[in-house]
Amino acid sequence: MKKINPIAWGVITLLVVLSVFIVYITIVKSNKDIPAEIPASSETQVQIYNYSKDTIKGYLTLGTTEGCLQNVLCVPFIIDTVTSQGLLQGFFILAPGDSTDSYSPDSLGFNGVISFAYPPDNCPTPSYTNGLNQFEFIINNSYQPGNPQETIDISCVHGTNCVIRVDLISSNLWNAGPSYTNIQSFSNTMNKSQVGTPGVYPYGCDTCTASKSPPTCIPLPQPAQKSKICNVQRNASQSGGLIKIVYLGDIDILK
Repeated sequence: MKKINPIAWGVITLLVVLSVFIVYITIVKSNKDIPAEIPASSETQVQIYNYSKDTIKGYLTLGTTEGCLQNVLCVPFIIDTVTSQGLLQGFFILAPGDSTDSYSPDSLGFNGVISFAYPPDNCPTPSYTNGLNQFEFIINNSYQPGNPQETIDISCVHGTNCVIRVDLISSNLWNAGPSYTNIQSFSNTMNKSQVGTPGVYPYGCDTCTASKSPPTCIPLPQPAQKSKICNVQRNASQSGGLIKIVYLGDIDILK
C-alpha cells in the first residue's frame, strides 16, 4: 500500500477543518435568519389550517360593523360568494394539511364568523343533527371609540359539529379575564356542555353564564359557565401577530 506523505496529510486535514467550519457558519447564519416568532406588526393577521384527513369547505361570514370589511371577495382565499348572502358570505376549500395565506384587510377592521362544512345556522340541520359551532372575531378595531377590544371566541351555543383550535402567536398577550391572563391556545371539545373551557361559549348559553335568548330549537336549561371566560380579548391598540384557526375534524358524535 502506498503511503501518503506528511504534507498530503496536512493538506487533507486542513480541508476537512475548513469544510466543518463552513458548515457550522452556514447553520448559524441560517438559524439567525429564521425568526423565533412572527414579528410584531400593526395589524392582526388570520390564517386558517386544515389538520384533518379530509378536504373541507369552510365559510366566512362578515359582520356589518362600521369600519370593518364588508366585501368578502376582497379576501384572497375566498373562492366565491354564497348568493343568498350577497357580499357578506363566501366559501373556501382546504385540502388535508393545507392552509390559507395569512390575511388582514388594509386600513379596515375585520369582523365575522368562520364555520366549517356548513354555513352558520342557529339550529341543527339534517346533516348535522347536533348543531354547528363557529369561530367568532373582531380584530384591528382600534379606531372604535372608548376602550375597544380585539375579541375572539369559539361559539358552541348552537351545538358542535367539529373541533376548532385557535393558536395565538403574538408578543401582546390575550386574556380570558383575570384568571386567564395569557391565553396562547384554546379549543372546543366534543363534550356537549363545553363548561370550564376558556374562550368557548357553552351549548345554549348566549351570554356565557346564562341562556338569555337562545334559539327556540335549543332545549333549556343548559349548564353555563360560572364566570365570564367565554371571550378571549386584548386592547385593540395592541393588535399584531397571528391568529391560527385550525380545523381538526368534522366530528358529529354528540348524541
